[in-house]
Amino acid sequence: MALINQKIDQYRSILSMFADNNERYKFLIDLARKAQPFPEEFRLENFKVKGCLSQVWLVPKLEEGKVRYLCDSDAMIVKGTVTLISDIYSGSTAQEILDNDRNLMEELDLGNILSMNRRNGAYNMLAMVKEHAKLFK
Repeated sequence: MALINQKIDQYRSILSMFADNNERYKFLIDLARKAQPFPEEFRLENFKVKGCLSQVWLVPKLEEGKVRYLCDSDAMIVKGTVTLISDIYSGSTAQEILDNDRNLMEELDLGNILSMNRRNGAYNMLAMVKEHAKLFK
């Protein structure tokens, strides 16, 4: 869980340096641009995050006892958001993910950065991360 907390603190520190939401949007878009390429074979319905206006894929993989996420979206701000969420939880065990109860929406101020529809999508991404972790427990 220490790794998750460390990543949350790091992102919170970065996001707090920006003067306004436009700069935070640019940061999310930059994360999206730097994201790992997403394998086409994972663009499947069962990996789609439900409740997002954009198409969002979140693919869990268990490697050496750690959960890793592959992700993508057809919208840059959403892709940046899912990339941030994926990075925070990747590299942790399923139990560490399940035990972490920090509120990313509040701590990273995503509720203020994202529009209502994107906020709902982000909640669904976070819920999907927890659901995946339950499968690997």
